[in-house]
Amino acid sequence: MSQTEAIETILIVPLFPKLNQVAPHKRTPRAIRLLKEFVVKHTKVDQVIITNELNEFMWKRGIRKPPRKIKIRAIVEEIDEEKIATVHLITEKVEIESRPELRGIKLPGELEEEEEEEEEEDISSSAEEQAEEEK
Repeated sequence: MSQTEAIETILIVPLFPKLNQVAPHKRTPRAIRLLKEFVVKHTKVDQVIITNELNEFMWKRGIRKPPRKIKIRAIVEEIDEEKIATVHLITEKVEIESRPELRGIKLPGELEEEEEEEEEEDISSSAEEQAEEEK
């Protein structure tokens, strides 16, 4: 084996323009082929390996609704004079402190938590009112 440095590339793969032309029951398999073609085109590799995490993310919504675009990390290594790219899903969350324009925006997870807290407060306040009425 020849020992060389791995080259890391971050790519955003747009899938929707091509997937819109494919029959719905064939979209996720086609999205995986498009992902491999995109990585081969942009990294000039011979073989593409998709990690299990990325594969599960692609299939999470079923065969009819793959994601519209994906942010990936392609790590290119040369093994026995053959270039191989291993593709990982990027799942980083953006910290609100680093992006001041996001301070007033409520994220979907935060909205659900606030609604649950409000429901708990309503339940506790109604229980207190009932206790006072009984006295």
